[in-house]
Amino acid sequence: MKRSALSIILMVALAFVSCKKESTELITPGLEVSEKNSVLIAKHTWTGCGPCGGWGYTNFESLMTNYPDEVHVSFTRGNLGGLLNQQIYDFIKDTFNIDGGTPTFHNNLQDLNVSDAQSYMDSEGVVMNANYEMEIIGEKIKLNTTTKFFRDTEGTYLLAPYLIVDSIVAPQSGHPDTPNTHHHKVAVNIAKPLNEPDADFRGYPIAHGELRDGHYVNLEFEVTIDPSWSPENISFALMMFKEKDNGVMEFVNVFSK
Repeated sequence: MKRSALSIILMVALAFVSCKKESTELITPGLEVSEKNSVLIAKHTWTGCGPCGGWGYTNFESLMTNYPDEVHVSFTRGNLGGLLNQQIYDFIKDTFNIDGGTPTFHNNLQDLNVSDAQSYMDSEGVVMNANYEMEIIGEKIKLNTTTKFFRDTEGTYLLAPYLIVDSIVAPQSGHPDTPNTHHHKVAVNIAKPLNEPDADFRGYPIAHGELRDGHYVNLEFEVTIDPSWSPENISFALMMFKEKDNGVMEFVNVFSK
């Protein structure tokens, strides 16, 4: 009888330990996100601009070589195959008060050099960052993102998943290879959430109010692509903005890969 009672006690204890162990397992919230700031190195250019195809083109190539760990985007006026690059260029110029002259270069959409932009971000620390994975299905890209906050903060934050295409072949005034110039890292479109009817170049709200360190948001997007593009030339620049009370947009961080 004693042996039987002891066996029952041991079975109950083992069951309790087993349940307790199972209940404490953690599930990873979406994609892994690094606690890291990246500088947005942006070229503002025009396919009909001679200097853009001269020193502007060469300078951007040098920036991509010298700062390979940062994010490079070309906001380009002109017709690159009938894409939305012109509308994106106009939006960025107007929203962030960037001189319409071309070529110009702005880091973090401010009149800063790369080192100053890096130093400023280092002094502020990492507020938020993001990660993505994409799947090309025919003429669509399905995009999954995870955005994570790394400190307590408050406000309205937006995520803008810009579609970036490398090596679009098109004319470029001032470049010796025109009309077969390879245009690098061109912002051509923005993905939209699956439940949104229209795309918004400002991005999409991901958080509002008081936010805690560790808060994360998972979103699904889609965007149409040109099936002639090589998959290895397609990426996204996940731009993170904060919208202030007066409607002014502030650059926070950017992620690409």
